[in-house]
Amino acid sequence: MSAADLPQTRQQVERFMRAWRDDGVSHWAAVELESNRLIGRIGIIRHHDWPLASSPVEVGWTLHREYWGRGLATEGGRAAMQCWRDLLPDDARLISITAPANLRSRAVMERLGLTYRGTAHWRALDVVWYAIDR
Repeated sequence: MSAADLPQTRQQVERFMRAWRDDGVSHWAAVELESNRLIGRIGIIRHHDWPLASSPVEVGWTLHREYWGRGLATEGGRAAMQCWRDLLPDDARLISITAPANLRSRAVMERLGLTYRGTAHWRALDVVWYAIDR
């Protein structure tokens, strides 16, 4: 994923703020503790436009490349999954979505216990999706 410019970043922050307000969940800022540097985002978010189910909750992450391979996506994903378990008991399934070639994210999904469920065409992209059921 390419870096977002300022207007795109503003739109994304506004989208996350709406998600917090409307759905009660969204992504958190991922911050390096030593430097207080923003390094990405991790959390759960509800997708009202997912073509295969009505408004599922997704666990997801985006980290700066410099922080890949350190277990941060797995650690944050586990924390987000616990929020799903604790805060959204009526959501029987948690999904995760990525590009087919994103083997690193697919490996994180598998470490988190999600299993491959198939492909979809979503937001003008071909994606793969994984899920875990309660």
